[in-house]
Amino acid sequence: MSNTAAMSEPQIPEDVDIHDPTFVRDPFTAYDRLRRKCPIARSNKHGGFWLMARYEDVRASAINWRDYTSSVAGVTAIPVITPRTEPMLPIEIDPPRHSRYRALVNPVFTPERVAEITPRIGSLARSILARMAEKGSADAVAEFCVPVAIASLAAFTDVPLADSEHWVGWITKMFDVSDPVAGAAASRDLGAYIDGLVAARRAARTGDFISMLMAAEIDGESLDDGQIRSFMTVVFGAGFETTADGLSVMLHWLAENPDGLARLVAEPSLIPTAVEEFLRFSAPIQIFGRNASRDLFVHERRIPAGDIVALSFGSANRDPAAFEAPDELRLDRKPNRHLTFGAGPHLCAGAGVARMEFAVTLEALIEAGIGLALDPAVAPRSKTRRSARSCKPALAHW
Repeated sequence: MSNTAAMSEPQIPEDVDIHDPTFVRDPFTAYDRLRRKCPIARSNKHGGFWLMARYEDVRASAINWRDYTSSVAGVTAIPVITPRTEPMLPIEIDPPRHSRYRALVNPVFTPERVAEITPRIGSLARSILARMAEKGSADAVAEFCVPVAIASLAAFTDVPLADSEHWVGWITKMFDVSDPVAGAAASRDLGAYIDGLVAARRAARTGDFISMLMAAEIDGESLDDGQIRSFMTVVFGAGFETTADGLSVMLHWLAENPDGLARLVAEPSLIPTAVEEFLRFSAPIQIFGRNASRDLFVHERRIPAGDIVALSFGSANRDPAAFEAPDELRLDRKPNRHLTFGAGPHLCAGAGVARMEFAVTLEALIEAGIGLALDPAVAPRSKTRRSARSCKPALAHW
């Protein structure tokens, strides 16, 4: 390699920091270099881990739960703000136990139940957009994405919607790596809140999600309160944070690309395909942690048994080996084998719910005839798993 080439193509450091502000602002440039130059990189930050970047490797590792195990408590998030020894159910256990625990939540997310809830979420989306249009400007993240995600979670699990201000605050702090003390406190507060819900259902079951978990048995034994708390913590985190993040990225793109929304207005049959592309493009969970169950060798690098391996779904979704022009958002992209929901036995149980929320949002925008424009006075806010933007709606003439 010439000296000029070496200077123009910076080397990948061995100490990748996925929470460094530069990385957070633009992870995709870093992912591109990693895929080409260091597809399995080492980081000594946040406890130490390996970062896997290429689509083929990430997908194969997500499926291969024997070598890349999920059964080590506290590894899925990097870093873990609240250290723990008990697994989060069902995401931190492997088959065959995983299959039995996963079966408990599957009835909540069936296509029939998604169809049942859809009109309610659609009505909410339309009413929020109407208020935003009347005001003329709004923070689309706070005033649209968050309420839609909250309402969907409450509808599917019957958690009290009136308490949403509390649990949204706790979840937001739990995912904020910049303040681990506040995150740990929020985790305790959410756990105490869930314990209160469980105690209330022990006294009088209502047929809600918690009551369903109480009635369930695994290998002839009922779930204890700690196991139910674990299930509910996962539901709160995955059911709210990720969809709100993904919706914010979608609205930001539509604000920057009004021709894209105009095309969906002219071709509403593209909505299902567009939803998959927005999911690929946003990848709300950029990175998911696993553990090497034995010594592994990947791209001539040795990963010792027990080391954490971060599967970068965000990088895989932008891999040119898997997607043509991966940094372009193509509303008609087919095929689209994105990894936003993971792969293998740990494929996201709530994928159908997320798809519904994205589709309902696009349908409501089309019906309302509202275009989105960015407010130049509001700077974008970013974090590792999302790019949240404030958008200013304006009346459009289709």
